[in-house]
Amino acid sequence: MTGFAADRGTTVLFDWNGTVVLDAERARDALNRVLASHGLAALDVQGFSREFHLPMAAMFDRLGIPESAPAERAWNSHMAAAETSAREGVSALRSLHAEGIRLGVISAAFEHAVRSDMVALDLLGLWESVDAPATDKLAVLKGRRGLEETAYYVGDTAYDMRCALAAGFIPVGVDRGYTHTAALIEAGAKRIISSFEELPAIIGATAISA
Repeated sequence: MTGFAADRGTTVLFDWNGTVVLDAERARDALNRVLASHGLAALDVQGFSREFHLPMAAMFDRLGIPESAPAERAWNSHMAAAETSAREGVSALRSLHAEGIRLGVISAAFEHAVRSDMVALDLLGLWESVDAPATDKLAVLKGRRGLEETAYYVGDTAYDMRCALAAGFIPVGVDRGYTHTAALIEAGAKRIISSFEELPAIIGATAISA
């Protein structure tokens, strides 16, 4: 954190699944359980990366499950029942929080599933806001875009990147999420990170150049 120069008005909001937590395999397993309950074929790793899209209602409809609400509930239940791990560099999030940077979560997952992960991973006290389930991320992001000079949204899907841009956030993509990084860059990601340890330098560089 040496030389960190971000304005204390900076906000950094995060997607949860595939972004803060590295759970692509957990999500694929949960989705395959939902597909199996409807007599549909399971997705392999490549198929999951290709087919997983937000909003979830549109994804389920495309996969042949028009009644999306029960499918979303089932997916979230399977997710909450399985363990996961946090992306590397959580200590950097704690440092950002200590510096006065406002952190928040905007996730399509149900709030109980997100908070269950937060408790299990000892991440509950970092967030100023938790918006879940965010069925319309663009609307939620616009509502969270305050008067800060700089705001970031960190996510793992092309939908995240497009919504961030449209709402006035700087989109930052992550690897090893639900979507290939090439799709994130095509959707507007300004940077791709592997660890949250990379965030302070990105935020500091933006503050210096502003």
